[in-house]
Parts: sequence; C-alpha cells; structure tokens
Amino acid sequence: MIRHIIQGEYQYHQILANHGSLSLEGSDDPYTSRAFITVEEELSFAQPYRQKFLDFVKSMSNDDLSNIKIDRSNIGYVRPLGDMLLRIAYHESVHTGQLLDYLRTVKAERPDIWD
Repeated sequence: MIRHIIQGEYQYHQILANHGSLSLEGSDDPYTSRAFITVEEELSFAQPYRQKFLDFVKSMSNDDLSNIKIDRSNIGYVRPLGDMLLRIAYHESVHTGQLLDYLRTVKAERPDIWD
C-alpha cells in the first residue's frame, strides 16, 4: 500500500503537470522497475519526487486552482486543478486510514495523527 500511495503521488504529479491524462504504460515511471527491501528504503527513494511534487503545488496561484483544467476525458472527466488536488489528498487519507486500521488489528503502536 505504501508503494501504491507514493507511486500514485508521482503519477498524479505527472498528470497535473501535463494538464491531463498520460499514457502511464511505457512512461518513465521510476517505480515500475524498482524492488525495495525495507519501507525506509522506499521512502528514501520517494523523497526527491515528493519534494518536486510539493514544490509544484507551492508554485500554484489561487487563479490556477480554478482556471487550469485537468483533462481526464479518456476516463470520463475534466476537473479544475484545485479539485484534482483535493482528490489526491482524499486518496492518500483513505489509504492512511487503512494502514492505521491494519496496525490497530495487530495491536501495534500507531501514530496519533487524527484530531
């Protein structure tokens, strides 16, 4: 699931930067050919890509959030950039909740991240 979240963030960044859907098959997705041994190794690999995504988001203006359209008509929708950012946050929060549930199920310590 951790791979899914960080790879999804990378792919969403590519979609946002190109204002629309990409053919992710055959793309230069750095995650497709990587195998990791530990979570720490995977997170370390992901850090530069995450930083680029965060820098990209910080560079947006309020007008960009409303006026830039992300064309994903190949899968059925065109949405404002701001809406797509909310979808990304929702995607990550759903999976964060799943991970916390897994930790709760095995009675492992888990971070208190919710108010």
